[in-house]
Amino acid sequence: MKTDQDRLQGSWRVKTLIVDGAALSAGMIGAARVVIEGDHFQSLGMGAAFEGLMRVDVSRRPKSFSIKFTRGPEKGNVNHGIYELRGDRWKLCIATKGGPAPHDFVSEPGSGFAIEILERDVNPAAPLA
Repeated sequence: MKTDQDRLQGSWRVKTLIVDGAALSAGMIGAARVVIEGDHFQSLGMGAAFEGLMRVDVSRRPKSFSIKFTRGPEKGNVNHGIYELRGDRWKLCIATKGGPAPHDFVSEPGSGFAIEILERDVNPAAPLA
């Protein structure tokens, strides 16, 4: 049986991004994607490239994760979040300013929480916009 870490492997396109209660337009998101290889992640096409390590914890409800940035503007920082993984759809809510993971999939103004909805990338070799 595949673990969530196994199911997250590959390239994911960002379809929705809400930061501090404000939804970014499709034009601002462009062809942003997240690539997971083992426990390593890359976030590409959102203004800067971010890289780091990701760990998931399926024992919590909702399921949780933490990311430690090893490259990019956030290098050295650790952020915590929650996620749902259903087929080729990955929904997450992350505390972008450090601190504990959110309890719900909510991003209020000034909260420092971001919600992302991603879909498995069917054409991962396509260039970023």
